[in-house]
Amino acid sequence: MKKGKFLIDIQNYYSKTRISTNADILKAIWRHALVPLTVLTLYFVLFSWFLSWYLPKQEVNVNSVFVSLAWKLSLLLAMGLYLIYFAFFQIARGNKLSFGNIEKFYFGDFFLILLPLTPIVQYILNNQDVLSLSGSLLVFANFAIFSIIIIIVMPTLLDIVGSNKTLMSLGLAFTTTITGMALLSFEFHWFEEGSLPLQLLFFVAIFLVSRIIYRLNGRKVLYFIVAICFLANSVVSAIPLVSDRQGKNELGVFRGAIDDASANNKLIELVGSKNPISTPNVYLLVYDAYVINETMLGYGINNSAQERYLEELGFKLYPHTYSLAAASIDSMSRTLMASTEYYGYVREGVAGNGIVHHLFKSFGYETYGIFRGDYFFWAIGSNYDVSFPESVTSAHKYLLKSIYMGEFRFDVQFNEPLFEKESRGKFVEYKLSILGSVSDKPRFIYVHTDRPNHSQNSGVLLPNEIELFKGMLIEANGEMKQDIEAITQKDPGAIIVVAGDHGPYLTKNGIDLGGDYDISEVSRLDIQDRFGTFLAIKWPTEDFSKYDDITVLQDLFPAIFSYLFKDDKILEAKVAPDTIDSGEIKIISGVSVKNGIIYGGADDGEPLFIDQR
Repeated sequence: MKKGKFLIDIQNYYSKTRISTNADILKAIWRHALVPLTVLTLYFVLFSWFLSWYLPKQEVNVNSVFVSLAWKLSLLLAMGLYLIYFAFFQIARGNKLSFGNIEKFYFGDFFLILLPLTPIVQYILNNQDVLSLSGSLLVFANFAIFSIIIIIVMPTLLDIVGSNKTLMSLGLAFTTTITGMALLSFEFHWFEEGSLPLQLLFFVAIFLVSRIIYRLNGRKVLYFIVAICFLANSVVSAIPLVSDRQGKNELGVFRGAIDDASANNKLIELVGSKNPISTPNVYLLVYDAYVINETMLGYGINNSAQERYLEELGFKLYPHTYSLAAASIDSMSRTLMASTEYYGYVREGVAGNGIVHHLFKSFGYETYGIFRGDYFFWAIGSNYDVSFPESVTSAHKYLLKSIYMGEFRFDVQFNEPLFEKESRGKFVEYKLSILGSVSDKPRFIYVHTDRPNHSQNSGVLLPNEIELFKGMLIEANGEMKQDIEAITQKDPGAIIVVAGDHGPYLTKNGIDLGGDYDISEVSRLDIQDRFGTFLAIKWPTEDFSKYDDITVLQDLFPAIFSYLFKDDKILEAKVAPDTIDSGEIKIISGVSVKNGIIYGGADDGEPLFIDQR
């Protein structure tokens, strides 16, 4: 061989090798980066559009903010890679490139959908008190289909242009990030917007771990890990439900216990078969998270003018009253059961099936339940003679919205189509029409107004949280005046109760303190902020003072029935005035209030309220 020909052959060999190497790099960029990034950008954009359509009244939420930022980043990365791709394309020009290598599909890949379904099962199990079996299955099926489309179907369809396995891992990371966002929001106390670096870290970690394990021929290992995570999380979430299942019927609702309440309810025992001496209409007007002025002053708000307004109308204020519980249903169900017990399902009392309702009905009363939303009726419906709203949205629809939002917000129900049709104006209009009407029968009317309402309960107070509350308080005060005037114009001889159900959660983290604050850090204001209430009653006659021995909100109806029967012995039905702070995370870090005295915390041994007017 001639020396010149040998050098030419060497040069041609390296030239071909270089072109082949460039082609391989180009192919890898295309299949494992460009196509996946383009598809991912499409996922983010489409999901953003979906959220704007699905949640038109709550367009700002953790998931919507995440995807709206993420698609811009993925698009920038894709554009950068396109530049690199075209640079290599110029080098490899003239060489035939093939990107159509179809990767083998394994039916075992369906195991991967269990990862994004892991948090879904946890949400379903944690909400069994309001979900029916069909509702639970609908939520599971919704996200199973969502996961199959993104993890299995799309990578299979796009395999001819992109790497099936890369697209699958990308889909796994995308779906798991979306379904698991509510858990991240809870853990990091996000409201409306999360931390993009943390969200991207979560996304990238799932993608890299799954892709590396799969790449190293460890697909069966990946299946095993995903299956174990799914099963372990499901078992742990299901354990607390075992005891709750006892006594639960096929509709998923606790029933029957209320029928046996007469055997151990003190109020029923003391009332017996007697008839009340008088039967005035009784109005229970509850304004959510409304508290006494002593607590308001702790926030820098002076609400004394509203209290003077009530006193001028003849209301007696009970400024040292608090609730045994610190949430609406827990507080009001016990009030309407006149007990620390629920006698079955937690919503029985607020949904019209309480001891108080049964007693009123036995006296010939009609019962009314008027609410801003259907939250009190979830999984149980209404047992009032008249109720508003009349229709109840299935709880699984709220759960679906919350998961897609990426956060569990207390106000999610207020943006349902139900509440667009029956807007807040309709609620106010309806309650005023009932309060201003007359009836041949005596009536017990419970109105629960969603003003001023509590903080958003994310675990972090907004910078303007107190200002927001103050604005809602102004609305509540205005509605209160309207409500009272509507009653007094037509029914001057009624018993009118104005109450708050619990505190507004405006101190420290704006949520349960346990886990974040030591018991020594819990102050008097923190306790009032959670367990404090408001109570004012307009009695028809001046002899009420014999019967209004009220320590906690749950003493309300023993006092009212004592007045109706003119029998102070019925006051023996008063409950033990000890706050109930159960659960793994203590509401006030283990501090308690017993008979108005604080036990534990910064104000140990002192009265809960110090205003001694």
